[in-house]
Amino acid sequence: MSKGQPVVEPALGQAGSAPVPAERTGRWARALLVFPVGMLIVFFVVPLIMLVVVSFYRNIPGAGWEPAFTLENYVRAFSRGLYRDRLVYTLEISVLNAVLCLLAGYPFTYFLVRLASPFWRKLGLTLAIGTLWLTYVVRSYAWSVLLSATSGIGQVFAWLGLTDRPVGYAPGPVATVVGLMYVFLPFMILSLYGSLKAIDPSMEEASMNLGARPWRTFVHVVLPLSLPGAAAGAVMVFLLTMGNYVVPSILGQPAQWTMPVIITNQVMNESNVPFGAAMSVILLAVLGLLAYGTGRLVGTARVHPYAGSRVAVDGGERR
Repeated sequence: MSKGQPVVEPALGQAGSAPVPAERTGRWARALLVFPVGMLIVFFVVPLIMLVVVSFYRNIPGAGWEPAFTLENYVRAFSRGLYRDRLVYTLEISVLNAVLCLLAGYPFTYFLVRLASPFWRKLGLTLAIGTLWLTYVVRSYAWSVLLSATSGIGQVFAWLGLTDRPVGYAPGPVATVVGLMYVFLPFMILSLYGSLKAIDPSMEEASMNLGARPWRTFVHVVLPLSLPGAAAGAVMVFLLTMGNYVVPSILGQPAQWTMPVIITNQVMNESNVPFGAAMSVILLAVLGLLAYGTGRLVGTARVHPYAGSRVAVDGGERR
């Protein structure tokens, strides 16, 4: 190299090795996606297609079913009041459970997030979601014992004088609602925790410093900012309740049986697989439509990051 000749520095990323071609990177990315996509097709798409196909088969009592395209299973599901009533009841109890979990989970999570000590926050969250370590079956049978007339809550109510004698609530509608709420409340708490934790406490302080009362600060600042988490938790609890089989079958009477229990009864006890498949397709269609509609509704909602500014000023003017 001649003296005074400028030294050319190697380009960044070229020291010792050539850059990997984009084509090779794309091939590796596609190869890595083959396994998860294949698993999704094998364990989700194929069974779903088989479920839809079997729903059009004809059931032969005592001899299984035959592959014949017929709509009689769907006609039976929509023409008989029993199955329509069970579908409506499933929707009603799912909405009720989502509302109850939201009403119970919101104040608990708000109090948990506002704790000053990180240790107590983590402990409270661990205790709240600790029930998820047990299966639905164990928790449902535990509530069946607690809500029976011979032990648990019925005895406590009688001892306190709230009832003349120990009253059993299981199996029955009260036990079904309590069991569903107990099972799915942790999902609501988890959804709300992230949403409430992300709210900057200085926004509440600014609102109250400008003269807004605490309830106005909560309604116009905290509640709108936590709405996405509340909506996501409500949708999740609703969908999980719609598909739950264990709790209604253990804690409920036949009048409290939901669609999953009816479907299981048709397949396991009546051996009518095509009719059970048809009701499963109907339930999946309802769930899909509700999930899509709720997702569109939640997705179109946009919360302004300074929602509390105008409210705080208004609150100060209206004191």
